Amino acid sequence: MILQHSAESKLEETDFEVPNTIQALLRPYQIEERWLAHHHANGLGACLADDMGLGKTLQTLTLLCYVKAGLKTEAIDKATQLSLFDAMPVQRTALQALIVVPYSLVFNWLAEIRKFAPSLIALNHTGVDRSKDFKILKTFDIILTSYQTLLRDEVLFSKIDFRYIVLDEAHYIKNRESKIFQVVRSLRTHYRISLSGTPIENSLSDLWSQMEFINPSILQSYAHFKKHYQDAIEKQRDEAVLSELKMLVSPHPPSHQGRST
Repeated sequence: MILQHSAESKLEETDFEVPNTIQALLRPYQIEERWLAHHHANGLGACLADDMGLGKTLQTLTLLCYVKAGLKTEAIDKATQLSLFDAMPVQRTALQALIVVPYSLVFNWLAEIRKFAPSLIALNHTGVDRSKDFKILKTFDIILTSYQTLLRDEVLFSKIDFRYIVLDEAHYIKNRESKIFQVVRSLRTHYRISLSGTPIENSLSDLWSQMEFINPSILQSYAHFKKHYQDAIEKQRDEAVLSELKMLVSPHPPSHQGRST
């Protein structure tokens, strides 16, 4: 399941093909759904909330390779002085995606990147020897860090304008009053994805936190959400309000109803 902004205006359709830089045979549902590419094309954040084992990591890496393939290569600075013995520098545009995971999953993600998306240059930004130079971090396609390290290096990450921020085990931000939620929400990025097998663990306030990260303000302020949705659904069992909320976070807006999960 993916949660998205159900915009009233017509959403752009996406011609998606699995990039040739992905070294894996995707399962049919991972190709047919085209969820993440569709959200990217329409400037929407997404919550990929499949159960464990259904390939959330591979789907995310496929999207990042797809986005990377569409980037324009940066031109070499004409002021660069080359001698007769200097090789022409390689032209490349870094994807600049930040992936935040529990520390126990850092090396699993690194292994998955090497196996399925070796064209993406990844940095393990954990440990005492991690770089504190944001200019170096900006040269990588993927910066992989832990939630704990993100908190410690908040100032460093605040200097980067990311293209993507991906949160794995996104229940880490379910508490809207927590420091990690505040830090994640403050970072600059063009697109956001959260991955979670349990996007709603205790109450609908968890859903508000998820949506406030991936599509800021879509559910308005928490005070508004609690009054108009959470209390009506959890306390009054209002089915009409529940249906309205489902529509707001539906995988398809009304004019694009189709297969959903």
